[in-house]
Amino acid sequence: MVENQTRESLIVGQKYAFATASLILGIFSFVNLLGLEKPILAIIFGWLALRSQPAPQLTQHRVWAKTGVVLGTIVLIVVPTLIILNFHRLQEFIEILSKLDGGR
Repeated sequence: MVENQTRESLIVGQKYAFATASLILGIFSFVNLLGLEKPILAIIFGWLALRSQPAPQLTQHRVWAKTGVVLGTIVLIVVPTLIILNFHRLQEFIEILSKLDGGR
């Protein structure tokens, strides 16, 4: 009985950690917009925190995990969309940078 409670406590603690990591990565996804590894990790950690197996389910900090998943998803949708919609401007910007000849 005690061993089962200890195992459940460890799993709940792990899920709290996943929820916290998901929230933090979701927020930091907006800091470096082209670093898409953070939103992907936010979604993964949020999913790990919210899944029902192994039992017990996460009861506290579910909002943190959900927020991390939502923020990560927003970044994964918005950044590629902006890049696709402004691709011609990016090409012009790269041409201008190549003409600078290293700032001389």
